[in-house]
Amino acid sequence: MDLDVIEEKSNALLNRRELRLKIYHNAATPSRAEVKKIVALKFNADPDLVVVDNMKSAFGKSETKAYVKVYESADAAKLIERAHILKRNLMETGGEASEDEQNE
Repeated sequence: MDLDVIEEKSNALLNRRELRLKIYHNAATPSRAEVKKIVALKFNADPDLVVVDNMKSAFGKSETKAYVKVYESADAAKLIERAHILKRNLMETGGEASEDEQNE
């Protein structure tokens, strides 16, 4: 899996970096956890502070466009992000997901 940064913007007011990415993959669309891990490695960030807002794949293509936010602190993320986005990124439950949430 490889990724290109389409746009990178620093948002000092919300204590985060906002990234628009194009992710190239050979197999199935990568999971949010995989994207968080790759973004954290590339941008030297804690994976717990990376929030994948959305990912969109076109049918038949091996590329995905994603909107990702990298926060400076977990408190900032929990204060700003919507509850369902935090739940999808396993931040609301402290990193533990139930079986139903892992299958989403």
